[in-house]
Amino acid sequence: MDKWLKSPWFTRVVSLFLAILLYVTVAIDEANSQTPSNTLLPSSSTDVTTINDIPLQVSMNDEKYVVRGVPETVDISIEGPKSVVMQTARQRDFDVYIDLNEYEAGVHNVDLQHNGLSNQLTVYVEPETVEVILEERATETFPLEKEYIGQGDADITEVFAEEPTIEPKEVEVTGSKSEIDKIATVRALINFNELEAEGEVTNIPIRVYDNQGNELNVFVTPTNASVKADVSVRDRRYPIQYEKIGELDDGLVLESINIHPVSATLHAKEERLDQISALDPLEIDLSEITESTTIEMDVPRPSDTTKIEPETVEVEINVSEAQEKVFEEMEIEIEDAPEDATITFVDRDEPVIDITAIGTKEDLEKLERKDVRAWINVSEYVEGEVFAEIKLEGPENIRLRTEEERIRIQIEQ
Repeated sequence: MDKWLKSPWFTRVVSLFLAILLYVTVAIDEANSQTPSNTLLPSSSTDVTTINDIPLQVSMNDEKYVVRGVPETVDISIEGPKSVVMQTARQRDFDVYIDLNEYEAGVHNVDLQHNGLSNQLTVYVEPETVEVILEERATETFPLEKEYIGQGDADITEVFAEEPTIEPKEVEVTGSKSEIDKIATVRALINFNELEAEGEVTNIPIRVYDNQGNELNVFVTPTNASVKADVSVRDRRYPIQYEKIGELDDGLVLESINIHPVSATLHAKEERLDQISALDPLEIDLSEITESTTIEMDVPRPSDTTKIEPETVEVEINVSEAQEKVFEEMEIEIEDAPEDATITFVDRDEPVIDITAIGTKEDLEKLERKDVRAWINVSEYVEGEVFAEIKLEGPENIRLRTEEERIRIQIEQ
């Protein structure tokens, strides 16, 4: 034994063995550090969730075919590591689609596919398949007809000098061949009262119908039309205008005011008619309105005229419950300050106030900070400490208020 231990070959063999052992140990440690922990030790923290209303994409040759029967959205359930499930549900950064590129015209049951989802997830799509109808695409040109909405008993020839003109006169309709074959008429739906009052209507919707009057689901190019009419033939016809007086209760907002009919014909000597540019407006007192209503009002007849038709009109007033939207810390702007003047706001560090906007839900949803402003005009004040009136400005259909009507400022020159 002593002889082996003293042998140089024994020392060399032991050294080689230790070197190999050290190399293997380091290699294993590096492999472990580079391998995701969830592959060596699968997490027991799994989760399942359902993601609703995922838009269903369609991949197809849309120059040759149109498709029917495709649902707009689908639901998917995903199962897997909790962190992956939560991130996927939050970001929704994936697609669910059907691929129709290899299909010909006909009825097909197609599997739903997806991409962009982690391979750590188990995915269930509801529904798994959809039945679709793939039809050959067709495009045809049709004449565009006029349909007047709100015309009542009015005769076109008594209102306009000649038949109103429409643009375009023809439209292209695209859809499945079976839908195109059903088309009986293509119409522009024209607001008669607006055309009568303005002489022109734009952005008129176009609709396509079968011979039963059912609207067809097809694509129309262009999507809108415009109509012009000569309203000067009986050019003693005047639009009936109105002005609002008084205020609605704080709990109400004005939705709309509609006058029926929208114009009146005035009879008088030629020289008198030449002096009249417009009828006096109807005065609508909002302070008397507590709910949506329709009232009858006399049309103001100018002096030295013999007749006005109609003598009365119906005024439809629509109101709704007021909604509020608060814009916090709106800057108070300063207007008309002398060039050498220094304006200081006495009671606050920053010249800001909260502004409450009052209006309909739809109008408030469109309202942004840039549409509202608060300002003071200091041109009427002299040097010293004054209370300046805070003025508010916003869209006409929005009421504005603030808790403060005046603000204390210091003017130094």
